[in-house]
Amino acid sequence: MARGQTSLSGPAAPSTTGEAAAAAEGQGARLGKRRSTGRLSRSSVSMEGRLSPTEESVDEEALADEFDEAAETDRLLPDQPQRLQPPAHATLPYRPVTESTPLLGHSATTDGFTTPAEEEAIERARKLDEKARFAMYSEAKTLFGYSVPILGTHFLEYSLLATVVLATGHLGETELAAASLGNLTNNVASLSIIQGLCAALDTLCPQAFSSSRPQDTSIYAIRTWLICLALVIPQGIFFFNSEWILRDGLRQDPDVAYYAAQYLKILTFASPAYSGFECIRRWLQAQGLMVAPVLALIAAAPINILLNWILVVGPFDSLRLGFIGAPIATTISINVMFLVMLVYSILRAPREAWSGFTRETFTGFGLNIRLGLAGIGMVGSEWWSWEIVGLATSFLGPTALAAQSVLLTSASLFYQYQYALSVAAAVRIGNLLGAQKPSLARVASRVTIFIAIVVSGLNSIMLVLLRNVWGHLFSSDKEIIVLVADVLPIVAAFQLCDGLSGAMGGVLRGAGKPTLGAIINTSSYYIIGLPIGIALSFAGPHLGLNGLWIGLTVALTFTGLSSTYIVWKMDWEGEAEATRVRLGEAKRDEEQ
Repeated sequence: MARGQTSLSGPAAPSTTGEAAAAAEGQGARLGKRRSTGRLSRSSVSMEGRLSPTEESVDEEALADEFDEAAETDRLLPDQPQRLQPPAHATLPYRPVTESTPLLGHSATTDGFTTPAEEEAIERARKLDEKARFAMYSEAKTLFGYSVPILGTHFLEYSLLATVVLATGHLGETELAAASLGNLTNNVASLSIIQGLCAALDTLCPQAFSSSRPQDTSIYAIRTWLICLALVIPQGIFFFNSEWILRDGLRQDPDVAYYAAQYLKILTFASPAYSGFECIRRWLQAQGLMVAPVLALIAAAPINILLNWILVVGPFDSLRLGFIGAPIATTISINVMFLVMLVYSILRAPREAWSGFTRETFTGFGLNIRLGLAGIGMVGSEWWSWEIVGLATSFLGPTALAAQSVLLTSASLFYQYQYALSVAAAVRIGNLLGAQKPSLARVASRVTIFIAIVVSGLNSIMLVLLRNVWGHLFSSDKEIIVLVADVLPIVAAFQLCDGLSGAMGGVLRGAGKPTLGAIINTSSYYIIGLPIGIALSFAGPHLGLNGLWIGLTVALTFTGLSSTYIVWKMDWEGEAEATRVRLGEAKRDEEQ
């Protein structure tokens, strides 16, 4: 199982103040290139799941203007030395000399006199500082509002896999092993590729929605879904021939290979719905509609539990199918998720982000493919590395394999909020760049860094404090408990940079840099982390499971620190212009 796997109505009416601000912006020549997105900023998540506009949306434009003029404020004092002398008619007020009287005058003068221009510059700097603090608070509030429903979606989606494991575990060791092998193969050959292709929408949809052409979001989403559908055919061919590949190629037990192949054949019919669900989810999230996926999972999760009980271990002989019932239940549940999202999109989603099926929808796939391939490199490299670690752990013996299951489950559990933060950051950064607000994008990126560090630090502290009792929650075997307690401090160190790496990955996707993320992930895992981990485990010190986790920690440390440095030094003004070029706005401006 890959660690990263997850794997109410329409928009609120805009406020009067927000409309007035939008009208005022339309008259400014400087803002002629960008579209107001007051409804997306300094807002809270409504019960509908969409960001509700507030009167603070007016302040966001003013705040962006203040940030853009900060350099001018900083230059004011040194550029005007002639104003440092008081006018001839100026008289200084009498101030009694006391113990607190400074020996030197004002820093800009020699006699304590401050000109009106200097006073204005100081006041502007003070107000800018206040606005910057408010911007950080506002962005933190927005990111938190985004991440909570995403966290709920992630937990509910994770329950689909847990239900299958629980159901097949009651059938026997062979069936449980076959389900695990089937899920592993499905992760590598299907889900990781779909997630990677859909990562292109983390860049395109948020940026397009806050641009002057929000309807382009639907074009990008449909294109990506069509690309995913085209891949169902080769995936299906592989899954329908997987028995001999698993049995003869990977040397798996014949019975396990047979059951796993049956499992994969049925899951083939879930791939179109799963890719459709992911595309619609990103399309809605780009609009601030975060609750829709939660509703889909709330509908699908109980159905999945009920179907697994009836079809796998149920009391009715005529309906009980045994092992084959598990993938059938999963496939039906995923199709329910897709249908709920589709109905929601048709009935409740706003029309401004829908272009309909036009000629443009079915042409120009190049941008989606380029970003999608980069997304596969970014997402797939991480997923596949965890499967390699799982395979390596199997050579350490059953105790290490059982302990690895506990540790991987623990790492996945503590990673949940960082994953939600990653998605929230991608949406927010993309929206701000699409709206041509690079200064606020910079603030949002740094708030994301701060939140990731705080949450990861708390997770690490908790794992260290609970290391001697944590294993008891999963097993009663003393050897497993001792091994888990021995490795947990390394997992705690791993958490520090794991959360930072995940959050920065979201920022890079939102900024349209998945290729850079793919390079960082691939090099950190396959050039640095995995070789070190395997060497420490099976050669030299023979550290066993500790060595594998040391290698993973080194990989995530490199990923987290390097991606954070890149985000911190990023030229956000340049990224905003790159967004305009990417979405074709620069070309349209030239034509106008």
